[in-house]
Amino acid sequence: MSIRPKPPQEFTFFPVVNFMTGPPGVLRNGGIWKSIKRGIIHELKLSTIMTQVLHFVDFDLNEKSFNEWFKDGKTLKDWIIQENPTYSPILFADSGGFKLLYNREYDLSKYQLKATPESVLDLQLKLGADYVASLDYPIPPGLNEEETNERMEKSIMNAVRLMELVYDSHDVGVFPYLAVHGRSYEEIQYYVKRLFNLLEETGFNEYSHYPFGLAIGSMVPIKNHYELIVEIIKALKDTLLEIHSDPEKIPIHVFGISGRITPFMYYLGVDSFDSNTYVKAAQNLQFFVSYTQKKKFHTITSKDLDSCPFCNRIRGRNLQSAKKILKSKSYYRYSLGGQEVIKSDIYGIIALHNLSVQLNLLEELKRYNPKSREFKEWLVKYASNDNKLLKVVAKLSAIDNDFTEIASDLRVRLPRISGTRFYTRKISLKRDPTKFDITKLPYQISPEKRVILVLACTPEKPYSESRTHKIIFRYLQEHGINLEKIEKVTLSGMYGPVPQNFETETPVLEYDFILSSRTPEEQIDLVSTRLKTFLENHAKTKPVIAYIGSGAYRRIIQRVQKELEGKVSITLLPKESQMRKRVNSEVRKKTHLRTLVATLKKLLNTSTEPF
Repeated sequence: MSIRPKPPQEFTFFPVVNFMTGPPGVLRNGGIWKSIKRGIIHELKLSTIMTQVLHFVDFDLNEKSFNEWFKDGKTLKDWIIQENPTYSPILFADSGGFKLLYNREYDLSKYQLKATPESVLDLQLKLGADYVASLDYPIPPGLNEEETNERMEKSIMNAVRLMELVYDSHDVGVFPYLAVHGRSYEEIQYYVKRLFNLLEETGFNEYSHYPFGLAIGSMVPIKNHYELIVEIIKALKDTLLEIHSDPEKIPIHVFGISGRITPFMYYLGVDSFDSNTYVKAAQNLQFFVSYTQKKKFHTITSKDLDSCPFCNRIRGRNLQSAKKILKSKSYYRYSLGGQEVIKSDIYGIIALHNLSVQLNLLEELKRYNPKSREFKEWLVKYASNDNKLLKVVAKLSAIDNDFTEIASDLRVRLPRISGTRFYTRKISLKRDPTKFDITKLPYQISPEKRVILVLACTPEKPYSESRTHKIIFRYLQEHGINLEKIEKVTLSGMYGPVPQNFETETPVLEYDFILSSRTPEEQIDLVSTRLKTFLENHAKTKPVIAYIGSGAYRRIIQRVQKELEGKVSITLLPKESQMRKRVNSEVRKKTHLRTLVATLKKLLNTSTEPF
């Protein structure tokens, strides 16, 4: 019988690390991740690590390489230990629920994986995980009530199934974390009570025999809404206090949250958390200069460097050398402090420094008792120059009067807390392209519209209220384009063409889906066919400009452009040669907007009517 690992005994951070970035072994590849893995395995030797169970799909790992990682029963942890025999971290593997079930497109068939608790646990065991999370269905903000309840029930059933798989098999030596989801105090309360009722019904009511942790999910979409994060954590703690005889025994983990809110999670009784913020920030060249502040790397000076071993590599003249390397070509080899490096190594240094700052914060927090008045004073001082954090203090003052007294003693003014919910738009994750199809609806473009302008859909609804669409139309108006002459049509990844007058139709407002390189071909065919039919019906006498940056949407335009050659005039902007990346943010650049204006003016000037 395998020895079951114990949960964290102190406030613990699990940095997210991607190990399977190509064929094995661990330091063979990975770009920025190669530097991070080297720093963690050989220098920091972190005792705890989170690895996202499906991270390898983001690196397009082929079937052969995937199988090589696990040849002859070898686990990912075995590969880590092989790299450094003196190092054996506690490995926490999530369930991959966010990738598998949050409307993402991943073909896992080549890895013989399925979206089932059994298949996910099998992969977690192959990784050599010590802690495993139940397969969960994330609940995005605004998801309608029917789908929310459906996803909650599936997550709860999967959590119970994980308990069965772990405890009905005596050789599964892992500690299970059961996912918890909810976007409000009431939803968390309902979820936890329902979960515990089912655990009792299935015989897992004796915690000493069947220990488990609870892991709060669906947090990443609300990561900047600190008051809501506090509410959700408090709801879980309150509910455990109500229904369990010894709630402090059950460890609580928070998925995907770190940063400025970390000290408040410690105060609320969270036992552990994970995050990839340190590397995400580094990829955007953000360098942590304190627990709450960061600067762009090209703006930092020697005064911003700390005593971490990674800052030592860019101290003195090396700092300017590192900045220069970042402006140079990738994959070339450069010299930094007498050592050979490539560009991604500099990104790695920034990431490892950022990680060191987060680890230092943890060490400082653990010097305090989280419920002591001394720590509450620390929290108020910590939040004093940050209005968002002061709102958290204000929220906590409603349940703990110490905060009110301390703020008064320190002459810190607490802001009023808002009772409004941060997200009101309802969405649906169910894919049903039949709910809206403009090619089957009565629709005509009015004669005064001279040009059809096709834009890509946006996460924000209605599309016209999105930042991207607003920027485009504001620029057009400011540069003399008569918008009355333009028929705007948005290309939806779900429904195909959506004319502006139909943007507020319920199916169009509620869907939450964007095309990507992993979108199934049948969906690409559907959108392409609808666009082709739409343009055949409405664009034979009107020129079409497709102003789109995203690669997946551009490919559809190019396909239809080819199929309708000689029948419909379609201009795709920005031009391929002028784009740095095939992403939708390209359309917000002024260089491309100027080209759009010039093209529209030319087309509108061919009309017999002035524009």
